[in-house]
Amino acid sequence: MAGAVVLLMVASACSNSGGESESTRASVPAISISEDAACILVTTADAAALFGAEAIPTAADQPEGVVSQCIYESATPGDGQLLQFRIFDGRSYYSRELAEGAVSIDGLGDEAYVDAEGPAGIVDLQFVADSYTYTFAYSNSSGDAADKAPAVEALARDVSSEG
Repeated sequence: MAGAVVLLMVASACSNSGGESESTRASVPAISISEDAACILVTTADAAALFGAEAIPTAADQPEGVVSQCIYESATPGDGQLLQFRIFDGRSYYSRELAEGAVSIDGLGDEAYVDAEGPAGIVDLQFVADSYTYTFAYSNSSGDAADKAPAVEALARDVSSEG
């Protein structure tokens, strides 16, 4: 499955003293995220497991810098559960300094944090890996979203190991 998400463009980075032109030399390998990567990494079943209820995909505008996103809401009327998962192109989207209650998460990507009681009561989790910023935002209408912070972290760890 990771092969469908991450495309490695393998190239040789060997130098040549034989006068080979620049255009015939291979370039440095690059990693590219596909547009549907977010929904491959976090499925409807994953969202349903987090919600404890049926989940349905929801369409939303894609913010600038997002290369892939997947958003799910609970199919149960009135519970207001929402999971937003986005992959941003670059480390500059990592925003720990803006998260007042941020707690570092060891062993997840290059750096990671969770703010279990983020803005408006959302669980805000972000990690950086392979020069991409992966973001999770979970909320619900019952006001106890923080109780799901460990489950959001487990989901992020699953994404990190697949990506």
